[in-house]
This record gives sequence, structure tokens and C-alpha cells, in this order.
Amino acid sequence: EMFGRKQKGGVDLSGSVSRFVDVHRDCFSRVKHLKLLLDSFSVQEKRQLMEEYSFETFHLVDELLLSCDVSSSAQGAIEAESGLWTLEQLLCLAPQLVGSGWQQHAIESLLKKAIYPHNVLSVRKIAIRLFLIFYQCLAVYGNRSGVMDRVFQCLLPYFPLSGGEKTQVILQEYCQSAGSWDTNPPNRSSRVISREGTSNAREKAQLLQVYLDKLLEYCCRETMRIEWDDEEKRRECAHFIMDRLITLYIKEIFPDVETNGVDMVGGWMGGECETTPLDTADPVVIARYWLIRWMNNVASSTQVTQEMAHGGLLLYNSVLFSSERATNCLLTLLGEAMKLPLACANVMRKVVFLLSSWLLQTKFAPFVSNGSVSVESSSLLFIHILLSFFQSPYLDNPDRLDSSVSISFDILLTCRSLCRISHLPVAVWSDLLSRLISSATRLSTQSHNFSHETSAPFANTVLTLLITAKEIGGLIVDDSVWDGVHSYLEGSIWVDSTTQWAKCVQILTRAIIYYAIDVDVQEKEKTVKEKPLVSVRRLRERAMKNEGGMMECESGGSGGSGGNGGNG
Repeated sequence: EMFGRKQKGGVDLSGSVSRFVDVHRDCFSRVKHLKLLLDSFSVQEKRQLMEEYSFETFHLVDELLLSCDVSSSAQGAIEAESGLWTLEQLLCLAPQLVGSGWQQHAIESLLKKAIYPHNVLSVRKIAIRLFLIFYQCLAVYGNRSGVMDRVFQCLLPYFPLSGGEKTQVILQEYCQSAGSWDTNPPNRSSRVISREGTSNAREKAQLLQVYLDKLLEYCCRETMRIEWDDEEKRRECAHFIMDRLITLYIKEIFPDVETNGVDMVGGWMGGECETTPLDTADPVVIARYWLIRWMNNVASSTQVTQEMAHGGLLLYNSVLFSSERATNCLLTLLGEAMKLPLACANVMRKVVFLLSSWLLQTKFAPFVSNGSVSVESSSLLFIHILLSFFQSPYLDNPDRLDSSVSISFDILLTCRSLCRISHLPVAVWSDLLSRLISSATRLSTQSHNFSHETSAPFANTVLTLLITAKEIGGLIVDDSVWDGVHSYLEGSIWVDSTTQWAKCVQILTRAIIYYAIDVDVQEKEKTVKEKPLVSVRRLRERAMKNEGGMMECESGGSGGSGGNGGNG
């Protein structure tokens, strides 16, 4: 009945159905009529079409991929993409059928051919999307295997596995394993189409970035494209993918993320360890950058505009904060972001923006708003993560000075902005002052440019918070804190720190006189011109303009929430 409806223009769709299901008809003609039908039907009708004609659809997929000819790259890609598009409709519109195991081995065999490591990028990107859909459908019905987990982990070329294995070798062995296409008959090919291998280290790094960015983007997007009859199954998919990303990707490059990472409920902030400087092009750095970026984008998705936070990100945000394990993983990764090379400044700014919004309570962290964690405990953790930036081994890099200084200004501004929160717990004030003075003292004796450029802002922040904590926060400042401030200012090798102290004394003296005898002492005209402070916005813009390296060349993928405000 529904297949006999008239299309716009008076075309009888029943004829298109007949042509689509005719297994003796030319493959590309059948694809054309399938597209015509899908363009005309509602979602419910599309699902019914796929379920009623699942055999004919799979026959079409088989014929299209069977006919791929590796001797002609252009034609081979066209045939492959048509076959994969048809398979995609089947996976998305009949997930119950696919997930329950229907044609599982045959579909897996087709995907082995499509995800072959040496296929062209355009075909492999489609194949990765389809594998993710297939992987999720099977998982919902308990049909995934350890082999599928390993394939998911090895989809990306040059991803740094902790055991040192090569992902492309593992994937190639899988694609050529039993159950794959038989390569002996002349009309079958084990690959869709080959391309030249990549050997240059820089090209390998760039290729890993492209694939990892796309994989993370697809994880959010493809979950939303599966047409389930029950929305709870979509949430199951998101839980599954989040768990697999943590287990098979994040734990590979952060091996102690769970054994020595943050335990928010337990009050553990994560273990301290020395950071070994790494090269920007190191695959470990690239993988850490993109995984931290994706987790931060998911966590920030409720803080950006509706246009930028699509449904996939919001679903994964809900799943992320509903899991204690995933939340702890996120917080651990936010801390790891502060240890990245400064070529990764873009994602570091986004992390600072997210943590600052939670610390300043412009947006409450979900685990705080639901009562799982107190404001005091969460604030102590956020301060710990933010100020850990000042222990980075990359701060003395003169080529990245603008980046390091602009991030520092953002962090110190957040610290000073805490003065506006009158109900901040005393323990938070004490910890903030202690950590800030410790960082300032350590940096004030170092002779590199970063220490010089941040000496005045550090002194200004320490003194501002000290006065505010005592007068507004009600903190009884211990003598050891005053001794720490004295040692810091006395030991600083930069005159800018002393200048800030002198300004503070002038302001306090003027206030005391005004309070005591109601006289406002006018400052004498300054005879020495002070070096003007560069505005934070201008410094950040300059830093972002000068920042080079692969990490800054984002494609806008991985969920697309890059503009969360962290870039100023």
C-alpha cells in the first residue's frame, strides 16, 4: 500500500520498488531507484522497506562490492562508494535485524574489504563509519566479540598502542583472515583500491590526526543516525562507545588513567609524576591532544550555542556525566591537558575555559549540581588542575612565549575573579593561596622570558587574593602564609614583582589614611613610566596568530564544539 503512493510529479513508486528488488537488473540502476524511494519515504517507511527487502538489499551490496576493479582507481572508488552507501542504509534502517546477527559474517566480510589499510582515504572513511554502526548494533544485542574490539582499536594508522604493535599490520591481518573475500577468483578483489604507503614521519603524524579526528566525530554522529524503535537503545550505544574509547584508546596512551587518576567521589586528585618533554609530532602527543579535545568538547557541549552542540554531543554529555568512571576519566584528562606541549595551546585554552566556568560557578559542574560532590571538593580539584600548568616543562620555550603567557593570564584572571564569590569555603581560599604562592616563588627565581612576563601578574594576583581572603573571605591568614609571601617577594629576581608590592602598599596606605582621618591623599605625579601591561585579549589573539604546528590546524570535526569560548 505505501509502496504504491504517488511521488511528487505523479511517478508511481511501485515501479521503483520493482526495479530496486530485481536482482537481474543493472546494479547502478537498482541503486538509483533505491535512492528515489528513500528520498520519498518517511523514516518508518524506509525501515519497513529495508526489513521487507533485506535480502535484495544485501544482494545489491554484494554485487556492487564484488564488481570493484582495482585496475581503475576512479571507477573502483565509485562502485565501492555506491555499495557502501547501500550497506549504510541497511545498517541504519534495520539495526534490530543487523544487531541480532542477521548476515553477520557476510557483513563483516564486506567490511573487511572496505577497511583494508591500503584503500583510498575516501573509501576508508566511509568504511570506518559503517564499522562503527555495525559495532554498536551488535553490542546492543550482545553479539560483539573480542576480535571486533581489537579491530575498533586498530582502525587508525599509526595509533600508538602501548605494546608497540602496529595497528595497520593488525588490521591488514584481520582483513586477510578467514572469512574475508577469496582473492583467487579474478573477479574478486581483497581491496577496494590501493594507494601508496606513507613513510615520512610528518606525513604519518598528519595521517593519524586526520583519522583520529574523523573517528571521534563519527562516534557522536553515527550513534544518532541509527533508526532504533526504542530510544533507550541509542543511549546504550553511546554508553558502549564511551566505554570502548576509554578502554581501547584512552588507556593505551594514559596507562594509569584509572589506577592513579582522579577519583572525584573518593577525593583523590590523582598522583603527581614528572612530565617528560615530548616532540609535537610524537604519535602519543597527537593521540592525547585529540582525545582530550574530544572529551572536553563533550563536557562543554551544554555551554555552547544550540547550533554548535548537536544532538550527538548532548547525548554523549549526558552519558559521560552519568558514569562515575567516565567522569573521573574526563577530569584526569583535563589535568593531562596542562602537560601538553604548547603547540597544543588551543585545546589547553578550552580546558581552562571549562574549568574556570565551573570554578567561578557561572556553570555548575554536573557532578556538583546533582549533589555527588561538594563545592569545596570540586573547587580544590579545579584549582589543582589549573595551577598545575605552571609545572609544565615547556614554559621556557621562547618560540611559544605568547601562548604560555596568554594561558597564564587566563588562569590568573580566574583566580582573581574568585574574589567575587563571597561564600567560597575557607579551605578553598587557603589551598588557593598556598598553591599560588608556591608557583609564584618557584617561577620568580627563574631567568627565562616566561618568568619575566608573568612576574607582575603573579604578584598582583597573590596580593589581591591575600587581601580579599582576609577581609572578604573571613580567612585567618596563618603566619606561614605571610612568611611565604615575604620570601617570594624578597627572593624574586624581577623588579616587576616588587613594583606590584609597592603599588599594593600605596593603595593600602591611602585607604588607611582615608579611613582614619577622612582625607584622600592624592598620589604624586609619577616620574617613572611603567611598562604598559599587554591586554589579555590582544596577547591571546597574538598567540593564536603565531601558533603553528599540526595541533592548531583543526578541521572542525570531532563533534564540532570547538568554539566553546575557550579561544577568547
